[in-house]
Amino acid sequence: MGLLEVENLEFKYADQGLYNKISFRIQPKEHIVLVGDNGCGKSTFMNLIAKNLIPDAGSIVWLNHVRFGYLDQQLKVKKDISIYEYLTEVFAPLLEKEKLMNSYYEALCTCAENEYEKYLTRAQQIQEELEENNFYQMNSTLGNVVNGLGINQYGLETQLHHLSGGQRAKVYLAKLLLEAPDVLLMDEPTNFLDTAHIEWLAKYLKEFDKAFVVISHDEEFLREIGEIVYCLSNKEMVRYKMNYDLYLKEKAIRDEQYQNAFENQKKWIKKTEEFIQKNIVRATTSKQAKSRRKMLERVKVLEAPKNHEPMHLKFPYSKELGTEVLKLKALTVGYQNKIVLSNIDFLLKHNEKVVILGHNGIGKSTILKTILEVIPAISGEYIWSPSADLNYFPQEEEYDSITTPISYLRRFYPLKTDGELRTILASAGIKGELALQPMANLSGGQQTKVRLALMTMKKSNVLIFDEPTNHLDVFSKEELWKSIDAFPGSVILVTHETEFYDGLVDLELKFEEEQNGRN
Repeated sequence: MGLLEVENLEFKYADQGLYNKISFRIQPKEHIVLVGDNGCGKSTFMNLIAKNLIPDAGSIVWLNHVRFGYLDQQLKVKKDISIYEYLTEVFAPLLEKEKLMNSYYEALCTCAENEYEKYLTRAQQIQEELEENNFYQMNSTLGNVVNGLGINQYGLETQLHHLSGGQRAKVYLAKLLLEAPDVLLMDEPTNFLDTAHIEWLAKYLKEFDKAFVVISHDEEFLREIGEIVYCLSNKEMVRYKMNYDLYLKEKAIRDEQYQNAFENQKKWIKKTEEFIQKNIVRATTSKQAKSRRKMLERVKVLEAPKNHEPMHLKFPYSKELGTEVLKLKALTVGYQNKIVLSNIDFLLKHNEKVVILGHNGIGKSTILKTILEVIPAISGEYIWSPSADLNYFPQEEEYDSITTPISYLRRFYPLKTDGELRTILASAGIKGELALQPMANLSGGQQTKVRLALMTMKKSNVLIFDEPTNHLDVFSKEELWKSIDAFPGSVILVTHETEFYDGLVDLELKFEEEQNGRN
């Protein structure tokens, strides 16, 4: 038996079946990537095998004593604790054992002679156990992870509630890696990582001597880490024992075969149904018609190929701008007088597209929130053109259990009809029942599409995006790229994905430690 065995799994979401009796397994040391379009059920599947959801049918069986750790794409981390305290919780049992060992060694100084051997043996047994668990490499192990993910830059004594959502996500990822469970389950682990940290994580996972299952829409990352690919498509789960590039070629062949099989079966079913209808009441052919009806009832009908739901976004343009769209003059930004970036000078001109670069936590989102007047500038100034119409995509947003995509859009445009809002959502790939599901229950990619749909409802001449590609699949990223490229106004973009902004922007505004940004 493998570490995990999933058999004949079924799960309904809003009366829609996500899986057609799918099977899945994890063997020791397997490096698995799980792929599929936005909304196909990857995150739900991960929650099922992580025991956060109960399946409607089928079995999910973990081998006894197998430990797994789960990194959720919409994780929630406790915040009233320092980074160091939070991360070293991993070592708490070993720290307790060290304390006990030291108490035995101390007892040697005062114990009776006939108890000396007993305390010494106990102390030595614990020391051997600590050595077996690499306890004395704790600081080295901790340093490797916090440096590799860039967490040391925040200061390990910093309280989690002082970190941004992306920074907290990195701390949670660090703790998961330090726990080193038998199986790592990770849903979009690169969403809040910079290029250098993604490279470090890829190297870490390649050298990881246990098993993992990773969901990601970062194709380069998948190429680096994937040795086995599971593809979830058309409610089926298919295992490919090959790397990601070979999988893409094999998948293209299988998709074509499936399409042909579906079309052929559809024709056969139609022809058979017509024969049954024509002949069921005829005395001479009734027996044959009944026989075909029984045959038809036993046939497993193929799901219609669910191809990628395309996005067709168009950001409407409002009016022409003057030459100078945004000017930053010795701008210093931060929170509660804590300086994050200082003395920034920059000029954005009409029709220019700029990407703001720098590692997580350096202040990219802080700049956006400052020029959008969400938080005040510490000093200096920013000057918008009087003709600037801004349209903003924030990096993070929380949803209650009631708000649906339709009600979310209606909050901003109360006079729009359901039909009008459905049309707008459909253009972003949110169709049918999805428009009526709670936003909190949608996948990260689907939530992103709803927020992008909202942006298409507003006329503007300046688009501002803070990590818009998080959670989006490859096809959706391509559509977003085209939509931004076609926009005739100015664009300010924050993203960690080099492939996304390459060829899209005119300028790079890069920030580094203890340096001011320069265009």
